[in-house]
Amino acid sequence: MNRIILLILLALVTQACNDPDMKINVLNNKKIENIPSGSGIIRSGELYYIIGDDSPFLFTLNKEFKAISKTPLLDSVNFSEDRIIKSKKPDFEALEMIGKNEIVVFGSGSKSPERNIFIRILLKDPMIIERYDISKLYNNLRNLPLLKDSELNIEATAFRNNQIFLFNRKKNLIIKFNYQDLLTYIKGERDFPEPEIRQFYLPKINGIEAGFSGATALQDEAKIIFTASVENTNNAYDDGEILGSFIGMIDISNNKISQFFEYCEIPNTAANLKVESVTIEEEISSGETKVILITDDDMGNSTLLESMLTW
Repeated sequence: MNRIILLILLALVTQACNDPDMKINVLNNKKIENIPSGSGIIRSGELYYIIGDDSPFLFTLNKEFKAISKTPLLDSVNFSEDRIIKSKKPDFEALEMIGKNEIVVFGSGSKSPERNIFIRILLKDPMIIERYDISKLYNNLRNLPLLKDSELNIEATAFRNNQIFLFNRKKNLIIKFNYQDLLTYIKGERDFPEPEIRQFYLPKINGIEAGFSGATALQDEAKIIFTASVENTNNAYDDGEILGSFIGMIDISNNKISQFFEYCEIPNTAANLKVESVTIEEEISSGETKVILITDDDMGNSTLLESMLTW
């Protein structure tokens, strides 16, 4: 039996635990001016980097969350007031640090070819930005058995121990590659690397299952923190009524994706929250981590939530 198919068959059953010990406490929220539709956030040293799903820029913020610069990620785009129209946007959703000096950005792939973009950023002075068309990669993902009758919509990525994890919102799939193998493939220097893929069944609000929206990996423990949001929509392209969001954790010991995960609901503020991404502010101890969440209200506004996650 093809090894990819075997891995998928082994991954079909996942078990969730609404862990009463897992809690998230929102300490502060801050609306971010002039950064539209926040979809990804990462921290590097005392700086934060943010992308928006309809923005052509990588925004750099200081430790007070003030924007200090913005870097164009695209050579040329059609946009007004720093936003790209929906039919043309690259839909940057997945953002992660690779080590200390490299950032990766993935377009969602939910519309081809506009959203079939991979960007690699090297944090040098000045920044080095590499852009790649990843239509071939995304076509290979669409041909995986679990995606053949579904939609591609890469919403998040996490990196740890040279393994990169892509989170597909539809069907809640995690697709794992060796990062160097994937990068070499993207550059056209090797054949498609064999992924490990696992499907998750996430909690529901009003009968609608949450979909992966953000992820990052702890450094001190082999775990991924993920976020998932609930929208009343039946496809990967259209927005829907926002119903709420969850945060959870998956063990990735020995570079294997556990079939178990734990989660809790993120408390809503004045409005229902669509949490789009998560980054680590500080790993305080085993079982306590300060995280920063970024939300998008589908009207172009971005808010940061400083939060304490315990489990």
